[in-house]
Parts: sequence; C-alpha cells; structure tokens
Amino acid sequence: MSQDNALNLLLDMLGSEHEPCLWIADEHVTSIQHIPVNPAVEVISNRFDVADALSSQGWNCHFSDLDFSHLDDQSFTTVYFRLAKEKPLVNHVINQAARLLKPGGRLIISGEKQQGIKTYAKKAGQCLAGKAEIKKHGKHYLATISRGQQTSELLDDKDYSRLRSTLQYQGMDITSKPGQFGWDKLDKGSVLLAQQFGEIQINAPSTILDLGCGYGFLSLAAHQQWPDAQITATDNNAAGLISCQQNFSQQAITGEVIAANCAACVTKKHDLILCNPPFHQGFSVESDLTEHFISTAKRLCQPGGCALFVVNCFIPLERLAKKHFEQQQLLVNDGHFKIFKLYN
Repeated sequence: MSQDNALNLLLDMLGSEHEPCLWIADEHVTSIQHIPVNPAVEVISNRFDVADALSSQGWNCHFSDLDFSHLDDQSFTTVYFRLAKEKPLVNHVINQAARLLKPGGRLIISGEKQQGIKTYAKKAGQCLAGKAEIKKHGKHYLATISRGQQTSELLDDKDYSRLRSTLQYQGMDITSKPGQFGWDKLDKGSVLLAQQFGEIQINAPSTILDLGCGYGFLSLAAHQQWPDAQITATDNNAAGLISCQQNFSQQAITGEVIAANCAACVTKKHDLILCNPPFHQGFSVESDLTEHFISTAKRLCQPGGCALFVVNCFIPLERLAKKHFEQQQLLVNDGHFKIFKLYN
C-alpha cells in the first residue's frame, strides 16, 4: 500500500471495480506493489515516475499533463482522485469528470479536512449537478459526488491546458501553465542562485544539467550567462516538461528536455549541474528528496566540474552533501536560502 492513507481509501476500492473507471494518479502514489492490477481501470498520471512504475506493473496507464482529450464523453462509471495541492489542477479534474462520467456515475475524491476536501466536494456537487456525500475515516475523508443528467457551470481551472507567457526575467518572457509548483511566480531561491552565476569562480561550462527543471527558469538564466553551453533539463512533472520545452524553443537553447525521475535515465556527465531540489511530495515534506538529488548530481558531475544547489535554510544540505562530495562551499546565506557549490 501507499504511505498516503487518503490514497489508500481509493486503492481499497479500485480492486473491486468491474465497470470502466478512471484513476487519476499523481505524486501521492509512492508504492502500490501490493495492489493487484485491475483491467477495468484506466490510469492517467502527470508524473513520469508514477506512470512508468504503474505501466511496468501492467496497469493501463498514460503519462500526460492530465490530458483527457482522447477519452470519450460519458465513458466511465467512476472517476477516482486523491486531492492534489494545486487548486487549478483540482478544478480541471472536476471539470473533466463532469464530461467523462455517465449520468449517475460517481466522482470519488479522498483527502483531509485542512486540504479543502469539504469545499471541493461541495463545488464538485454543483458542477456535476449531483449529490455530494462525505464520510470520515479517521482524519481522512472520502467524498462521493454523483453526476446528474445535465452538468452545471464549470469551475475556474485557470484555463489549465493553455501555455502562456506568465513571467519575465532579465528581458525574457517565460512560458508556464498550471499543473506545476510555482507556475505563476519566480521562485526566490532560484532567482538568488541565478544572480550568482556571474560571481561564481568556475570555468565556462560546455554542458549544463538543470536537475528538476520545472518550467526551466535555471536553464533560461544559465543560457543568458553561458550562451554556448549545451543544456539538458529534466523533470518528472508533465506540465513542467511541456513548459520547459516551449521555453527552450522560444530562446533557441541548444539542448534537450528529458522526462525522468531525478535524471534516472541520464548517463552523460556534465560540467555544471544546477538544482533547486524539491522537498514536498504532495502535501507532505520528504527529507529524503534532497539527498536523492545530491547523489544524482554526484553521479552526473564531470571530473573537475561542480554542482550548484539552492535550498531553504532549514535543509541540512551541508550534512547530506558530505556523503557524496568532498567539498561543500557555502556561497550565500541570506537567512531564507543557502547556496552551495559542491565538488570533489
């Protein structure tokens, strides 16, 4: 079972499904090796690692930015969804459930009270023009929303699927979209790291790896500083990958954007690695994520090269990095973020 108990409420139900149903699986899925594959269930995931793991186990799973366009109207009796963190994404799923469910079908959402499940269940009931029922299971809730004969007004999903010019940095227009962390803002830690590019004592890199690229901000800033470098950007989030690829095209960046979980499929070593590692997995904080990114940076760092990391001040990067890099040089500590140069 997954470590996420709200998700487990859904997993307990998936195995008994016989009618066509849809499971929307995102970053909450960490381990499902004990859940038998159900051929009645179609799965869509916006996480490359989740989609890859489920497909390898035999699930009918598609990796996309929650793109449901290939699915016919009113084709499912049930849609399962573990509540996500980002409001436009949740509203997008509810809107799509209104189209995909047969009249009388059910949207089943799990989550916790502080994650807004009661509010979302109420809004979903209005959108689907059906009845919403909520049951408490410990500190978790299971909401079942029935679809009426005619659905109502759609929820505001910020035009979820549309790429747009959202941000600007140093004269560059940056494309982004909902479905990824910080899609409509410049991350302060990444900006702080980018501001150090001209100050750091390193040789001009020929190859750069943007590890956990999101919409590609660090790649864009690195391209401005080292325009001749070949840049590889990688992430496991579909929305981030789509946005990053668009930004590469707009800025004519030489390189590639790769779907991978922490660069798992990348083998080429790089002169410079840039990383603002995530420390959230869904609603929870995962301390192991930072070390995973550090160990990957070690594996993919060219001899004589270095990795530049920016982290929140409470992340003990110094201690974690000692296991993998001989040298950990603190470049900046502004009380909110720390920037480190890691090398051997």
